[in-house]
Amino acid sequence: MVEPVADTSVWPRRVGVFDVSRYSLRVRLIAIVLAVDCVAAVLLGGVIILKARTSTRLEIASSIQLADLLVADATRLLADDTGTPRLENVPLPLRSLRHVKITVTDNSGRVIEGSRQPFPAQGAAAVGHASADTYAEAPRWFNRLIAPPIESKVFPIVVRQRHIGAVTVESEPSDEIDEAWTYARSVMGLVLGVNLAILAVLYLAFGRVLAPLTRLGAGLRELEGKNYMVRLPRPSSRELGQITDHFNKAAAALLAANQANRDLNRKLLTAHDDERRRTAMELHDDVGPCLFALEASAASIVTMTQGRETDARLHERAQDVVSLVQNIKRVNRQVLDGLRPMALGQVPLKDCVHKVLLDFSEGGGAGNGPVIDHSFGILHDSYGVIVDLTFYRCAREGLLNAIRHARAQQVRLTFGEVTDAGTAYLEMRIEDDGKGFNQRSRPGMGLSGMRERVDALSGWFDLRTSTDGTMLTIRLPLDAIEDLARSISQETT
Repeated sequence: MVEPVADTSVWPRRVGVFDVSRYSLRVRLIAIVLAVDCVAAVLLGGVIILKARTSTRLEIASSIQLADLLVADATRLLADDTGTPRLENVPLPLRSLRHVKITVTDNSGRVIEGSRQPFPAQGAAAVGHASADTYAEAPRWFNRLIAPPIESKVFPIVVRQRHIGAVTVESEPSDEIDEAWTYARSVMGLVLGVNLAILAVLYLAFGRVLAPLTRLGAGLRELEGKNYMVRLPRPSSRELGQITDHFNKAAAALLAANQANRDLNRKLLTAHDDERRRTAMELHDDVGPCLFALEASAASIVTMTQGRETDARLHERAQDVVSLVQNIKRVNRQVLDGLRPMALGQVPLKDCVHKVLLDFSEGGGAGNGPVIDHSFGILHDSYGVIVDLTFYRCAREGLLNAIRHARAQQVRLTFGEVTDAGTAYLEMRIEDDGKGFNQRSRPGMGLSGMRERVDALSGWFDLRTSTDGTMLTIRLPLDAIEDLARSISQETT
């Protein structure tokens, strides 16, 4: 008992509820690259987020430290002022600092609107502040991933030992987060564009690389259809080139083996038909005269004993012998026709097939006299002994199957030369309205014999059946018939 071979493929046939076996190899490879890209994109996003968090924390800490120094200096200057202290005059660098929010409040907690530009923004600070408005606003989920905890410090304002208010410095990371989001979006957009371009290039490259495999699959289908003439061009890839070379060698070997098998089958058919012919000749030449002499002798006895009462019993026996000899002669003719029709090769092929139609329509083949229609096209008188005998036997066997086994009441036979797709054929088609047959059942000796004969002659045998009837089609290319005639002529000489 042969055990099934385990599937050693590294690619699973099913991933979840998806059946990946229905997708091409190119799509699978692109899917693998796309999966790797997705993993790389997730890792890149994680790196960007970690870097943005670290950068934001450092920027916020630096801004808070700078704000602490500036606010401390501003409150100290206010304390040293000899005039009347006013919180509105606190010189707060609100426009020169990023990432912080500075608020001045009095003792009651009221926010004081003070001078906004005591230290004009210059240089890099001004550029950074101006460009902050150009950054895209980050979504909430990005804010939650990046934003550090809010830091807040309160600096009391004391003038001449009197507490008049306070300055609150609070971290404001939104602009830094927006800057990180703009950078991340630019990087991810660039990465996405590059990967899409890479996927497109890989799709085209995989198509070019895997094209030999596609041709190999098509070639295997041709071999499955018994087209052993197929050959594949050798690709530039060394590995695929070796596979293609082996395929071409296998196709050539199959072609040679098929041709040798056909030659052997043809020789076997020729030898078989020759033996049938010799047997038929012996029956015709030896048994036929004996039956004729026996019938003549019995008929003579019938004539001599007719009307004599003393020879009445002998007369009856002689008549029985005559009837028996006539039945034997009829059976002998049927056997001769089955072995080798004597008229084949002597009369046109169309007349031989027409004789078969008459035998079946009169009930000689099945005993129930079906309606048989026929149509003959262009036909030569003969296509060679083997071809004529093949179509003759296929006609007998096809009609016998339609009438006896399918129990058809309407049968149609068409026979003649046809042209299909620029190729000329000798075609016979038998259609019936019978009950059909089970295609899963093993074909009988008659069908197997017809198929073997047609295959041996490089022909085409097609049998289609249903509950509405059966159609048998047999085709032989005229070129193959001519080649067969030449090969037989060469073998004979």
